[in-house]
Formats: sequence, structure tokens, C-alpha cells
Amino acid sequence: MSSSSPAAFRRPPLHACTGLRFLAAMGVVGYHFYCPPCTPGAPSFLGNLLQAGFTTVSLFFVLSGFILAYNYLDDRGGFVGTLRGFYQARFARIYPIYLLALVVDVPFFVRSIHLADPAATAGEVARITTATLTLTQAWLQLGRPTWNIMAWTLSAEAFFYLLFPVVAPWLARRGSRQLLALAVTAWFLGVAPHLATEAVSWLGPEGSTSALGNGLRALGQLPVQLIPVARLPEFLLGICLGVLFCRRSNPGRVGPRTVGLLGTCAVLVAVIGLLPAKPSPVMQMAVLVPLFALSIWLLAGGVAWQGLLLGTRPLAKLGEASYALYLTHGTVMGYALALNTRTLSLPHNGVALLMVPVVVAASLVLFKYVEEPGREWLKRLGRPRPALPPEASVSRP
Repeated sequence: MSSSSPAAFRRPPLHACTGLRFLAAMGVVGYHFYCPPCTPGAPSFLGNLLQAGFTTVSLFFVLSGFILAYNYLDDRGGFVGTLRGFYQARFARIYPIYLLALVVDVPFFVRSIHLADPAATAGEVARITTATLTLTQAWLQLGRPTWNIMAWTLSAEAFFYLLFPVVAPWLARRGSRQLLALAVTAWFLGVAPHLATEAVSWLGPEGSTSALGNGLRALGQLPVQLIPVARLPEFLLGICLGVLFCRRSNPGRVGPRTVGLLGTCAVLVAVIGLLPAKPSPVMQMAVLVPLFALSIWLLAGGVAWQGLLLGTRPLAKLGEASYALYLTHGTVMGYALALNTRTLSLPHNGVALLMVPVVVAASLVLFKYVEEPGREWLKRLGRPRPALPPEASVSRP
């Protein structure tokens, strides 16, 4: 595998894409915090937007592939740095906050095990714990109690990171037309499992009992929203777009990109707002993922008003803290609801509104005092120590 020196290769940061991470995290926060039955009189349009927040996990996956390709593939398609350095950086990036999020979530984990199976054995708890700590829970824990509701996505990301140094350089060596075809193929592969479920209803009562219908039903019953290999197409789509973005010879003008981004956002809001609550997996993959991908491309290219404000320092800082926000918001809300039950007894959505600024502020604190120091410490820990000069390495009497 060819590689370039990280010190000699560094593209300018994409601040607006960092700010976009905050919006993606807030989509997930809105989805988990909002309780539709608790406020029956709420505008349906607003409810639809909040209940579609889970789809921004796809935005995270596509953006992850895009940014890794942008940062770790040079202009010749070579991998930048070493495998050890890459994996070390990825581990240092995700594990400090991940471990903290697991620790503070222990009471809810214990409760979920008790509710699911009061007679759960120590061996079962050990299996779930081991899978969670090794980031393999999305492969091994289907149908079991979950330790931190968002942790499964880290299991998928770990799988993507494992494949990136091999898959990304191979993709980067393809021609632009071939790469575009591969991007479309990745998109279709992401849609296909969900189409299988829809196809059973299209076949009708007789066709749905045929061998084809049974096969499609079996495929459609797989938990493809959670299995990492089924989410891989989104990550691969991001890599393809990242490589194509770095190859572009004519960046174009800011004005058309700005109009294009505003139009894309308008279509996104209209599609989500006009659809029934909670978009189907087919709609998520077939329509929303391409719109997410287009938004990333346009933002990365540069739009007016400093990335329509996503590229400003405050939004970029919130984007940097979005990982902590994403992993800890559910647990913080859980503690708040438990406290509310015993004290104020506020409506659920009232508690949610109060907790939004709390979880955002907490994420900034965690980023500054846990995530950044933890990442730097793990990086230093993994660096090889400089060799001593010959005279210093000889023991003295």
C-alpha cells in the first residue's frame, strides 16, 4: 500500500462540514427527546421533522466516508500515513467519550437487562459487556438489551474504519466515471434490502407465498438498519464522493453552490414534512441519503455567508463536540426524566425542551475536558519512543 507522509500532506479543514455534524447530532437528539403522544396538539409538520431525526445517522455515515477520503487519500489515491497511525488515531478519537458514556449509562443498562430477563445469567451480561467494549455489539447483540442506545453506530463505524485503508485506495485508483458508477451502485445496494420488504406487498397474496416471495420476506426481515455490513454502502458512497470532490478541476462559483444548497435543504424539509411521520427505510435510503450526499458536496465546496453559518467558529465548535452530544444525550435525558418523576412532574416534552441546552453545554464541556485530553493522551501513548543515542544506551557502572 503506497502512502504519503501526514506532515507533507494536509488539505484545508472543511469547517462547514464540521458544523454539519452538529445539525446531524441535533437531529438524533430531537428524535430521542420528542414524544408525539405527549403533545397531541403540536403541528404535524414539526412532529414529522423531529420524528425523522433518526435518518441523520445516514448523514453521519456518508460524511464519515467523505471526510476520511478527504483527509487520508492523497492526489494520486495513495493512503496518507501508516496503518498503525490511522487505527491509533481512530481509536483515540472514539474511545475516551465512548468509555465515559458507557460508565454513566450503567444504571440504565442494568435496568434494561432486568426488564428484558430478570433471570439473566452472569455469562449473558459478560457477553453483552464484552461485545460493547470491543465495538462488536451490532454484530452480536441483536435482540439483546443495549448498553447505551447509540453505541451500535460506533460498532458500524469501527467496521468502516477497519476496511477504509484497504477499500479507499482501491476506489481512489478508479477513473472518475467508474467511481461515479460505483457511487450509484453503493446507493442501490443500500436501498435493495429495504425494497425487498416492499416487493412482498407488490407481489400480492399469491406471489408473496412463492419461493421469490419467501426469499424477499426473509431478506426484508433482517435488521438491516443495525447490521454494519448493511450500512456500509452509505460509507462507501461517502468515500466515492470524497475522492471525486478532491479531483474536481473547476470548483465553480459560490453563488450557484449556495442556491443549490438552499434548494437541497428546501427539498429535504419538504420531503420529510410532507411524508407520514418516521420515513420508511426505503425513503431514507432512496431519497434522503442522496440529498444528504449532495448537501455535503455543496458545503465542502464552499457556500456564501461562511457556509450559511455552519462554517462559523461557534457552529464549528459545536460540530467538534457533536460526538459527545450524540453519545451522551440519551443518558442525560434518562436521568432528567427519572428526577422529574420524583420531583416536578413536568410534561415529557417540557423536560425535553429544558434538557436541550443542557446536553449541548455538557457536550462542549466533555469535548474540552475529556475528549480532547483523552485523544491526545492515547496518541502520545501509542507513539514509539525516540531511540537513545548509542552512548546513552550503554549502561554505566
